[in-house]
Amino acid sequence: MTLGLAPTQGDLLRSTVNFCHDRVAEDSIYAVLHRECFNLFPDEMFADLFTDVGRRSVPPMIVAVVMVLQRIEGCSDREVVDRFAFDARWKYAAGGLDFDYQGFVHTVLVDMRARLAASNAPERIFR
Repeated sequence: MTLGLAPTQGDLLRSTVNFCHDRVAEDSIYAVLHRECFNLFPDEMFADLFTDVGRRSVPPMIVAVVMVLQRIEGCSDREVVDRFAFDARWKYAAGGLDFDYQGFVHTVLVDMRARLAASNAPERIFR
C-alpha cells in the first residue's frame, strides 16, 4: 500500500470549513486540529509506513486526526467511523474536508496501529 496524500483544498460549496468556522469554539480540539493538522501530521511523517507500490492508503494525516479524537472522546473503532461520516466537526478537524468526503472502514485504524507499532516511532502521533 502506498502513501495516500491529504487533500489541501476543498470545494467552496461542500467544505465543512464555512459551516464549522463560526460554530466551533476557537480553542476546541476541533479548531486546534483544523488549524494545525498539516503541521502536526505532514504526509512525510508517515512515509516509512508505506511502500512505493500498491493502492493508495487513506491519507495518514486524516487517520492521525481521527486517532487523536478517538482517544479524547473514548470511542471504539466502529464509533469513530460513524463520527467521521456524520459529524462535520471531525471532517473540519481533519483539514476542513468536504461534507461528502469518503469515509473508511474501522480496519483502517487497526492497520494504522499495526504499522505504527512495527515502526521505529510508534508513538509519533501522540508526541
